[in-house]
Amino acid sequence: MKKLLSLAVVAVAAAAGAQKSPAPPAGSQELWLELNKPAAKKLPIALPPTIALGGPAVETTVRQPFSDTLKEDLNYEGAFTIIDAGLYPQGYRDATTADSADRWAATGAEVLVDTLVEVSGDQVSAEARVYDLKSHKLVFGKRYTGGASFVPRIAHAVADDIVKYFTGKSGAFMTSIVFSSDRDGGRGVRELYTMDFDGRNQRRLTEYRSLTINPSWSADGRDIVFTSYSKMFPRLFTMDRSGAGKREIPTTIELNASPSLSPDGKRIVFAGAVEGNPDIFMINADGTGLKRLTRSLAVDSTPRWSPVGNQILFTSSMSGTPQLYTMDLEGANVRRVTYAGDWNDEGAWSPDGSKISYACRNGGDLQICVSNLASSQTLQLTEEGSNGHPSWSPDGTKIAYDSRRGGSTQIYTMDINGQRKVVLTEKGNNSQPSWSPN
Repeated sequence: MKKLLSLAVVAVAAAAGAQKSPAPPAGSQELWLELNKPAAKKLPIALPPTIALGGPAVETTVRQPFSDTLKEDLNYEGAFTIIDAGLYPQGYRDATTADSADRWAATGAEVLVDTLVEVSGDQVSAEARVYDLKSHKLVFGKRYTGGASFVPRIAHAVADDIVKYFTGKSGAFMTSIVFSSDRDGGRGVRELYTMDFDGRNQRRLTEYRSLTINPSWSADGRDIVFTSYSKMFPRLFTMDRSGAGKREIPTTIELNASPSLSPDGKRIVFAGAVEGNPDIFMINADGTGLKRLTRSLAVDSTPRWSPVGNQILFTSSMSGTPQLYTMDLEGANVRRVTYAGDWNDEGAWSPDGSKISYACRNGGDLQICVSNLASSQTLQLTEEGSNGHPSWSPDGTKIAYDSRRGGSTQIYTMDINGQRKVVLTEKGNNSQPSWSPN
């Protein structure tokens, strides 16, 4: 989508500065630091309706979509509490005076987010100003421009910058999720699709008319590696994020499942088979340098690179039941990292490498669990349905996963504490989500 929307961003006030993540203003440092703590309270903000400049058409085509999207994004993030609009003072938008700031603070808000949009030809300009109500200062201000057809994307960019200012991390609002679906095919046909982080703009990327599965993003978000049965047997392919530039990566072996690109994009690990035994292999992205990493009678599968690229997380039945292990890039220093339950599979590293999420079972259906690698503390996040294929949002605050309930499989997202579960798909059966890094 970056090719479809070019955002020009400029500072709107010297008080806000030109930095993307300015230092917190005097008198409010405690508020900014608290937001970065795990048990931090949500920041109460006032978010009055966006002001729109232009004719009546601007209301329905620009102002309302922009305002609704911005509010949905900030609610979705989970770091903010939006104060009830019925408490907002009328006729006050600039909070740099004590009188105005105090009126807004009386609602319970600590921050005011004021926005304005205007249309000129086929271009939309949006302005965002953020005020600290305790210090009566403008602490953040930017102007964004883009095509009129991309109003929600402009709102996503505003939300991203607001989230980053207060938390130090970009939000997920400009990211995508790629997944496998049977919605447009016959029996045994699955294609790859992509959608925005919130389930909007679902669109097909492949048309192999075969079983196309196991999508995984490159670390820069430009490419996707996947498995397709379009040539009878499972083979590895890559394409860019728009679905263009598809090419096969020849491996000379069988199976070729669950590929994962290294952080530098130069190598791929995957589950392959020699004489029918699944093991973990590594190959250069151009199809050269095939290397076997595991050699055992166990079933080894679903490898995933660590965020820094020095370890590989994978599933193995070497202990008798599927469990998660790590190893180095030579296949040495194998270490078991899951012990609870009788089935643990489909592991995924958190963006900072401190945790793993995975499909877990201790009797009954598969659920989603998260384990802290340092403490081994484990939390089960789901209870309903049969769940799998977890994938972390790039900021580490959400997990996408698939869940089979009521006869169909759909893709959901949830917070990393298991709260606020949201279904993103509904047509056909949809599974194996992979969340883009940007």
